[in-house]
Amino acid sequence: MGYQMADGIATDQSRRLVPLEPRSHAATRQGWRRLLTSPWLVAVPVLLLYGIWIFAFYGPGRDPRDAILLGRHFVTMSHASSVIKYDPTYNYPAGEIGYDGEFVYFIALDPVNARYYVDTPSYRYSRIVLPLLARALALGQPALVPYVLLLINWLAIAAGTLMLAMWLRRRSVSPWFALVYGFYPGLFICLQRDTTEALAYAFVGRAVFLWDYGGPRRILWSSLVFSVAVLTRESTAVFPVLYALSLLFVAPPTDRARGPARNAWLTAALVVAMAIGPLLIYKAFLLLWLGSHGDPGLLLERVPFLGLLRQRHSGSWVEEVRTVVFPALIGAGAAAVAVWRRPRLLEPWVLLANVVFFVALLPESAYVDISASARVTAGVVLAATLCLPVLLPVLRSRTWFWVSATLWLSLVPFWLLRPELSWLIEVSRPLRHAL
Repeated sequence: MGYQMADGIATDQSRRLVPLEPRSHAATRQGWRRLLTSPWLVAVPVLLLYGIWIFAFYGPGRDPRDAILLGRHFVTMSHASSVIKYDPTYNYPAGEIGYDGEFVYFIALDPVNARYYVDTPSYRYSRIVLPLLARALALGQPALVPYVLLLINWLAIAAGTLMLAMWLRRRSVSPWFALVYGFYPGLFICLQRDTTEALAYAFVGRAVFLWDYGGPRRILWSSLVFSVAVLTRESTAVFPVLYALSLLFVAPPTDRARGPARNAWLTAALVVAMAIGPLLIYKAFLLLWLGSHGDPGLLLERVPFLGLLRQRHSGSWVEEVRTVVFPALIGAGAAAVAVWRRPRLLEPWVLLANVVFFVALLPESAYVDISASARVTAGVVLAATLCLPVLLPVLRSRTWFWVSATLWLSLVPFWLLRPELSWLIEVSRPLRHAL
């Protein structure tokens, strides 16, 4: 408690200390409210829980290359690289064929010669941002690359959650809804397997925030960040294309009072050129340098859900339907109702497009197991969370989101929390024994 001198006293002897008034309870509550609605606080549990998992599985005594799921087949395809080579002292956990993360790892180790160690070079090289970023942060040291890949994806999941939480708070929605995206099991698979989706959608989250709240040059900065996202993973191109089209049919939040810009067509074309153009130019370079060599291009089925039906006998098919397909269709249904009532809303169109391309038309190869389909559909969860501010006034309910979120996160206790709890119990045994 502080003190102040009594007023109206002329002599030093008669002066006395008077206690200050205590801070008001209203101010205290306001301070706590600001803290609890801080987007930065939302990112803390994401960083903490994923950090515990990384330390438990890739801490001291563990080999971080286990996250890559290396196979012996591709690592022994050539002798062109001095750093991509078979290690007889390493127990390759994946057997002959590994997982997509091994191609990211090879390109990060040797960007020039990795083309001799991947299945379709022009396709694998198109997702270039993550391997080059990992190589740069590892200072070109091959031994550091596996650690850096884990670090990048860990921070990318937290950064994507933070960007989404900041955007939600600006739209007067609780930022804690961003945890549905942060703990989506598909992103956990990205962390486990060193794939590109977590970083790509973190860039998308930043671009969306800049699009709405980036200041006078928000469209320019947003388009540039979108271009980085597309170069990280090409499936993110759905977002900048639809955001560009929104300039023609719906004014952004900061411009709705003034209506759409006069040069909307030109602006939309520039957004698409800045966001998609670098990938097209880079892809043309890859085709000239590497050739097509079986590049599958845009992997989509012509008949909706044909890829899903073809994999109906796989072991994880029921889980894929329950935790990937059903929640996406629930979100698509809510978005379709919103579009029917208010067709100029942007975010429902983005959700519908993601569900159509990456759930309904997802190819057979992506439905081979839940680790593939869940990470590919991370954009659906991001788009669904972006719909929260605009769908509530239309539908008068968030039941659709709660049901979808429950299905999306139903695997978290088994994939993330149970292994962490088991590890914590194991490492605490010496302490409990000593006590």
